[in-house]
Amino acid sequence: IFGAIGGLFALAMALPQISLQVRRFHDRDLSGWWYLGLLVLGMVPYIGKITGLAIFIISVLRGTDGPNKFGPDPLRPEARAEVFA
Repeated sequence: IFGAIGGLFALAMALPQISLQVRRFHDRDLSGWWYLGLLVLGMVPYIGKITGLAIFIISVLRGTDGPNKFGPDPLRPEARAEVFA
């Protein structure tokens, strides 16, 4: 029973983290699939440190100014973008 509770807790912690990272990638005008690719590549020994550094750098960089292909700039909602253009 403790394993089931621990698994549910890990899932409850992992899903918001994944959605947050995908949102950051979208803010940088990158697809969320890049995050999945970096996670999978991060399982390779020695390359994992480089991919972890890449995810960190993408996370701390400022988002694109104005709207991008994933929607309007959340810091400037008055600017508009055509998402499916």
